[in-house]
Amino acid sequence: MKTNVHKDKRAWWLSHEAFLTLQELAHQQGLQTAAFLEVISRELALGRLSEEQRASIKAEAERIAAERRSAPMTSGPSKSRSSTMPTGGF
Repeated sequence: MKTNVHKDKRAWWLSHEAFLTLQELAHQQGLQTAAFLEVISRELALGRLSEEQRASIKAEAERIAAERRSAPMTSGPSKSRSSTMPTGGF
């Protein structure tokens, strides 16, 4: 009888193995893993979505981007907090 721990370990191993496969495929293409996944997602979407659906998604993405560009920057560290935060890179 398999316990949940065994099932969890197997699920983790399978997902990790899938990640390593994607990472290797990205490397073969000369891409970062995230960029590779983005390319694959686009290609799948092109095959599954109608031209009308793609146009609608693109229009919505452009609307959101324009909205974000025109919105005032309200998030971010306050002046009192930023003076106690370390400066420099990671």
